[in-house]
Amino acid sequence: MSGGAGGVRAGAQEPAPRGGGEAAGKRRASVDFDAFFAAHRPALLARAVMLCGSRQDAEDAVQDAFLAALENWDRVGGYEQPSAWVSLVMRRKLWRALRLRLRAKRAALEVAVPRQALPEETVQARRVLTAMAALPPRQRMVLVMYSLYAMTHQEIAGDLGIAASTARGNLRKGRDNLRRMLGLDPGTDPLGEVPLVGTGGPVPGDRLAAALSSTESWLCSAFEEDERAPRRARAGLAGRRRRAARRT
Repeated sequence: MSGGAGGVRAGAQEPAPRGGGEAAGKRRASVDFDAFFAAHRPALLARAVMLCGSRQDAEDAVQDAFLAALENWDRVGGYEQPSAWVSLVMRRKLWRALRLRLRAKRAALEVAVPRQALPEETVQARRVLTAMAALPPRQRMVLVMYSLYAMTHQEIAGDLGIAASTARGNLRKGRDNLRRMLGLDPGTDPLGEVPLVGTGGPVPGDRLAAALSSTESWLCSAFEEDERAPRRARAGLAGRRRRAARRT
């Protein structure tokens, strides 16, 4: 997978800095925000699209998350994985937005085909994205958090503010629905069942998780090739920061 966005333990408000002592913290804090933004934005945007299915909602959540990081960069820049902090902020913003739009009609997802993508990769990615768009928002969120963030049922429940049994049920339904739409026969897929307990994320060889991961990599490549997007995003960050400053 190209450039994973990184996971965060559920229930945490933000990842705490770990290891390296004061000197290491200062060294990490000196990382340039613009370089961090350019390096991590395509993967984070791809993950956000996988979570919600809407490019506009994904871009808004990613933009808000990076703005929060920028405003707290003296602290966030010193974390061992600042991308995990940004990913957590993005995920929670998306979940709040999705709960407000459960009945809203979804716009078609428009993404340019990556130049290096093989035709069969594009066909599969579009099939997966189309199938994902048909899932209820909660099933989609839980499925991506389990399959791509490798989060446990308890972690997913804590992140979304739902019961662990609800997370488990939505995961099972989401996998069943997506597997059916993609033509993955449960009779030939021994990994179709989700364990009631265990570590987070799918086991190696899970065909459904592999399809999600490949689709995310396809999206990430598409966003990496969009040369104008980073400039637009930086301009958007600057504009949001100015508007926030005027309100204070």
